[in-house]
Amino acid sequence: MSALRVAHDIPGRLRLRLPVGVSVEGLIDAVAAQPGVQACTWSPRTRSLLVVYRPDSASAAGLLETVARHTSLTVALDGESPPQASKPAEAGDTLARGVRDAARDLDHRVRRVTRGVVGLGGLLPTLLVFWAVGEVVRGRVRPLAWTSALWYAHGLFRDYVVERPQD
Repeated sequence: MSALRVAHDIPGRLRLRLPVGVSVEGLIDAVAAQPGVQACTWSPRTRSLLVVYRPDSASAAGLLETVARHTSLTVALDGESPPQASKPAEAGDTLARGVRDAARDLDHRVRRVTRGVVGLGGLLPTLLVFWAVGEVVRGRVRPLAWTSALWYAHGLFRDYVVERPQD
């Protein structure tokens, strides 16, 4: 069964992820017609619906109910993804899933602390740049063996393991 998932929810801003194959025809108009909604944007690339609203006039729960009713989807609880058809586990799937889930959890926590301003994908490179500049200023320029390995491992994991949303 397909489910609607809340990607993030902060007062005045709600991002929802919709599963592949769900029709979004008329969805933006239906959500935009709700009282307190200031903007509603659909991204087919990420299959996400961004709703900007006035928290004093609308609630995330009410908007979620409107989207669920319009799309005939259920709501995934606690940000969980809907159950998918099981497939045989391949070597490395368990490790990749564990790393991906840990990174997703950490990203969620960073976004909650920063109130959605920055996520892990923006914070980590920024911290590495500040660290590198500090090393140059202190005159401690040397080969960055472990950081380079970490950066390349991140790139390989991102490019070959992480699932990308389909349009």
